[in-house]
Amino acid sequence: MNIVLVHGFISTGKIFFYIKKKLEAQGHKCFAPTLKPIDAKYGIEDLAIKLKDYINNNLETGSKFALIGFSLGAIVCRYYLQELSGVDRVNKLITISAPHYGSYLSYIYPGKGMKQLRPNSDFLKNLKTKEFLLKSINSFSYRTPLDLMIIPNSSSIWNIATNKKFISPMHSSMLINSTLIKEILKEL
Repeated sequence: MNIVLVHGFISTGKIFFYIKKKLEAQGHKCFAPTLKPIDAKYGIEDLAIKLKDYINNNLETGSKFALIGFSLGAIVCRYYLQELSGVDRVNKLITISAPHYGSYLSYIYPGKGMKQLRPNSDFLKNLKTKEFLLKSINSFSYRTPLDLMIIPNSSSIWNIATNKKFISPMHSSMLINSTLIKEILKEL
């Protein structure tokens, strides 16, 4: 299966080095683009458009694939699915450490993307009203209760998804959590 991995804030596609290796060892073909600017200063929709362009240029036209979004990348994935017709091509959405309902930590960094990730932002409210568009996709939200980037931590519990928690010492360590990776492989 083709899998597109979408990185989070101030990161690159290289953050998926471990999970990509594990997925590819099971026969999956992984794509891990770096979406710029990595601080989302022009907004989440800007990164989602770049994601769509990347997909259109790198995956076979009309082919189905799975999306795995980490942190901010999960929200980029949702915008791609809900607003840019990505829902027609994706059969699974896996979110990891995702601020589905925002994070108070986003108040400490400037830029449009961080404003959009503030709890109760108009951007997040709009995404919530259009969640019904995802009913044809199997959605998952994986989180760690020890995540200090998603505040409150309950923001990673997404009502329309299958939710599971994993013990991982911090936000980015979820991407090397072997129990989580086994769960992802099971769901793919």
